[in-house]
Amino acid sequence: MWPFSNAQLTAGLRRYFADPTLHIRACSDAVRPAVPGDTQGAIRGLRIDYAATGGQASVETVVKQPRGTTRRGLAGTGVREAGLYRTLSALVPITTPALIAADPAGSWLVLEAIESDVAPAAWGREHYLEAVRLLAATHERFWGLAEDLSVFDWLSRALSTDFDIYVLAAVNAVERMVAEDRPRVITGSLEVLNTLGLLLTQVERVAERLRTVPSTLLHGDYRPSNVALVDGDQIAFGWGLAAVGPGLLDLCAFIDNCRWDQPNLPLTEPEIWSTYRVEMQARVGIAWSDADFEELMDYARMWRLIQDLLEWAASSPPAVFDPIAARFDTLYLQPALDAAQRRLRPALYL
Repeated sequence: MWPFSNAQLTAGLRRYFADPTLHIRACSDAVRPAVPGDTQGAIRGLRIDYAATGGQASVETVVKQPRGTTRRGLAGTGVREAGLYRTLSALVPITTPALIAADPAGSWLVLEAIESDVAPAAWGREHYLEAVRLLAATHERFWGLAEDLSVFDWLSRALSTDFDIYVLAAVNAVERMVAEDRPRVITGSLEVLNTLGLLLTQVERVAERLRTVPSTLLHGDYRPSNVALVDGDQIAFGWGLAAVGPGLLDLCAFIDNCRWDQPNLPLTEPEIWSTYRVEMQARVGIAWSDADFEELMDYARMWRLIQDLLEWAASSPPAVFDPIAARFDTLYLQPALDAAQRRLRPALYL
């Protein structure tokens, strides 16, 4: 059972092939190609047999049904991803897959099938460096254009108009964790809870520091598993968390995602930092000192914990979260809490 009607798919294919005579003969399951994008939705392969002016043919596609939700009051992941493909893909310097059809509510998307030549686990050093260069190119393209991007109301704006939504979600997540006394990696340590309290009471300070960096278009979930390598070209999928904000949030997420998915990276974190800094200095003329860049990355880590990671820890069932709790603590939680200890100071009440 497919989530779309024959009419919806036909209309999409006619636009895709620019042929108003096209009609569908049959749809069947196909072996799903090794495409990325699974982090934000279930994926099925779809083979479409059709007839058109030139005769009969078939095309391999991918049907994506986004799972999960964004914060209440914000556009869903399917709406964001379809919106990006429809309106911004021609402007993004990273190649994106072609959107064939999509539900207006974002419950499903049909994309061209693209099979990656290299599995994410087999990425080499140059693959990662090229991904960072393309990320910098995207940030340059939309650098300082937050006002222009305001017409795309489906983009998240966590540090501006959506700020209160994300902070409230983080506060509620901590309250739930304390009430349920889980996960223990958080609730089992008074020091962790105290530092989280420090962070949440000074969240405006964190946001203010990040707002000093010009906003740009963010991918939101940039990682090798959301990138296909085809004939040396990188094709980025998984734009369901597309947003507007400082590019350092994308860089921080990319590093964290890479370390989570592939513990033994073929390059170091400082190499990724350096590549991004060199690219951004050449592209937009911004030159961060080592101290300024390290400080900004600390604030990016703190904000990522507030924006995404606390809610993840609170909402994940114990059977899902407990096996990965140690990795969560090492890769996400402790770096953010250490950053809070370095950059924030407890308020003094007299």
